[in-house]
Amino acid sequence: MSWTPKKPIAPAELQALLLAEPTVELALLDVRETRWFVQRHPNLARNAPLSGLELQIGALVPRRSTPVVLYDDYNAPDGAAQAASALLARLGYTDVRTLDGGLQRWVTEGLPAIDGYGTLVKAFGDRARLHYGTPALHIDALRARQREGLPTTLVDARPRAEFEFLSLPGARNHAGTELALRRFEAGDAAHVWAINCFSRTRGIVGATTLRLLGRAPDAVFVEDGVMAWGLQGAPTVQNATPDDELPPESPEVLRRIADELLKRFALPVADAAQLASWRADDTRSLYIFDVRPTVDPAFADTAVQQVPGGQLFMHFENLIGTRGARIVLIDDPAHRLRAAVTSFWLTQLNQAEVYVYDGALLPEQAPPAQAATVTDAPPPLNPEALAQLRRNGAVTVIDVGASLDYERGHLPGALYMLPASLGPLASHAVAGRTLVFTSPDGAAARRVARDAQQRWPGSGAVFTWLQGGTGAWKASGRPLSTAFVPAQLLTPFDDDWGSVMRVFGPRRDAAWADYLAWERALAERVLQDPSVRFRFFPTGQVPGQAARS
Repeated sequence: MSWTPKKPIAPAELQALLLAEPTVELALLDVRETRWFVQRHPNLARNAPLSGLELQIGALVPRRSTPVVLYDDYNAPDGAAQAASALLARLGYTDVRTLDGGLQRWVTEGLPAIDGYGTLVKAFGDRARLHYGTPALHIDALRARQREGLPTTLVDARPRAEFEFLSLPGARNHAGTELALRRFEAGDAAHVWAINCFSRTRGIVGATTLRLLGRAPDAVFVEDGVMAWGLQGAPTVQNATPDDELPPESPEVLRRIADELLKRFALPVADAAQLASWRADDTRSLYIFDVRPTVDPAFADTAVQQVPGGQLFMHFENLIGTRGARIVLIDDPAHRLRAAVTSFWLTQLNQAEVYVYDGALLPEQAPPAQAATVTDAPPPLNPEALAQLRRNGAVTVIDVGASLDYERGHLPGALYMLPASLGPLASHAVAGRTLVFTSPDGAAARRVARDAQQRWPGSGAVFTWLQGGTGAWKASGRPLSTAFVPAQLLTPFDDDWGSVMRVFGPRRDAAWADYLAWERALAERVLQDPSVRFRFFPTGQVPGQAARS
């Protein structure tokens, strides 16, 4: 079947869609690599790089008839947006347009754009701090309390891997919504519960949540978190383990707190009948998230995505590609508190309809998984076969996963390529050589092996991929390497969004100081865009009312 692209959408028309009330479903996708996305993008765009789009799009935009607008820099005929448009058409998306003139025309016409990553949620966090009056504890005040022996409990609200990477001495660790499930007892009226993260947002959200739920009414967030602590020259902890665990609260108490939160803010609840109706509605998009902290294998073949509540909020812009969609949150039916807290915050973000699922969801009640399987790929190799092949010579291993994963560990001697284009492979796709692609779990590697084989069918080269990817190689007991030289990089790390967690040595302090200055000023800049409309609940909540910002 031939494919005819639709007429591009003009920037003014796109802005009108973003301003429409009530919100209309729309997926605005920036298909440039992340390095370019963070330099400038419309506030409500989602980054969906062409290099990973085929595997990402089914979860990011699950409904194939969703209106989708793609853009790159100029909307050139040979650019990423046109390539992405053809890809989505092949995958069955029926309402795909590109932005006329790309981002450059959008900016030239004076329409709003922002730099950075995760900007919508970070701006929201700072505005929530002001709206709810959440007090800050500055690093110098925290250090003074510790020197003077004043009762202070420090709790880091980040996921365990981030906590272990770099933390404050003496901190406990309860990530995201797990904070709300603990018991906060203090035997001293002067006691302070200090909630921190790496910089600001998760500390703000964690402290505000505890205050609103009455779990720790005097909770404060540690201003600028680990970064401010490090900038003062205070020692941080690498490979950290939590100082201690706060005791868990009983399910009965958690249920009462959840019920009160749902009632107080009129947060909507959905039951099995409602979910079945939404499953059958092909005019609206439906996302289902399990916000518990561990994966439930019963949902392995369904569209349910397992994302802990705090991570779902922080990574909203990476997980929900469609504005105006329905989101259903499932949780432990005994209390539903994680889901209730997540709904409280996502509802105010005002990007989707959010519902807490009432009861225990059965796997057969969930939509089937969106197929992301790559067909027509060449046969794979297992780790043993690859190890034998490497001993025999003419083989090139190319890692096509995320650059951060490559930095953390890759097959010794492996090259690196971000597969936005296959061009860098041309000099390697020669007769007598075997190209073996790998990625963390093998999914991206399988896709690139298929595309390379189709690109050079008569080259005499053999294309294959490592089954199970780099993870399987490591699990087989074989070594990984973190060392590489520039000659191993077939492409730059264009998927690097500039995380300050990847900056070390003498450049660290300047990078951290610049980042904190950027984040403190972010909310005012984002909210100059009239299409960004947070809806905060009044602090003296009256059901059905919400304050705009």
